[in-house]
Amino acid sequence: MESVARSQTSAPRQVVRTVLHEALESKLGGEVVVRSTSVSGRIFVVARKVAWAVLNGPGALNFSSVLIRERVVSREDVEQVVAECRQSGGNFCETLVTWGLVPRDTMRDLLRRHMSEQLEALLSLTDAQAMFVPQPRTYSSQLTYGLDELIPLKEESEVMANVKQTLEETLKIEGAFAACLADSKSGMCLGSVGGTPAFNIETAAAANTEVVRAKMKAMSMLGIKDRIEDILITLGEQYHLIRPLAGKEGLFLYVALHRASANLAMARYKLSEVEKTLQV
Repeated sequence: MESVARSQTSAPRQVVRTVLHEALESKLGGEVVVRSTSVSGRIFVVARKVAWAVLNGPGALNFSSVLIRERVVSREDVEQVVAECRQSGGNFCETLVTWGLVPRDTMRDLLRRHMSEQLEALLSLTDAQAMFVPQPRTYSSQLTYGLDELIPLKEESEVMANVKQTLEETLKIEGAFAACLADSKSGMCLGSVGGTPAFNIETAAAANTEVVRAKMKAMSMLGIKDRIEDILITLGEQYHLIRPLAGKEGLFLYVALHRASANLAMARYKLSEVEKTLQV
């Protein structure tokens, strides 16, 4: 089945989080593949819930190793259960419960904590790439979790609230009528405000990711070791101002202004100030 590539290197929490949300909204479910230069991981989604999360890399422990380390079960128990699952196709955790080796409530709590740690590690990767591969799958376990069980809702809501507040401040710039935060690698919009029936800011931001990518490619070809402060697109009646976020590679603020009422120098200054309040 065709993979749906949604992000490349960018601000870590937003990239992996955005792709994970897409997977959780999919009717099919599937797999979120996450990669960085040092580690990789997979998040399996079934029926809009997280069924499994695994991190591969130096120091990463699989769940069976955690159970042995915490002396929940013995190594011999794990080996026997693994052998049984390979023969029968059963689920490892469900088999541990069925065999009476781990109570269901204990298993659910242990698995929740383990997957929460795996997700936290994947979300924290500083050079994350993520891709959602939708595919229908059956899952022989009821041990699945809503995202709010694995990632604190407070953290999620605080991030989104900050993005919204920052965009609302951007819209206060004189002449501004639409603004958004976008990912130049995926074309995805992470938040938006404003716009008109004739101007969809999310569509405009997605289209202008090509502008950002082209400029970055040109700088690389020319050997320019510098960062883009902003990119200005001047139309007959509008200014479109693109400001890549310092230290958050791939993300950029995009604001559209009415040329007749905007002060371009002030808009550039205020956008740079607004950027300092954004926390992603």
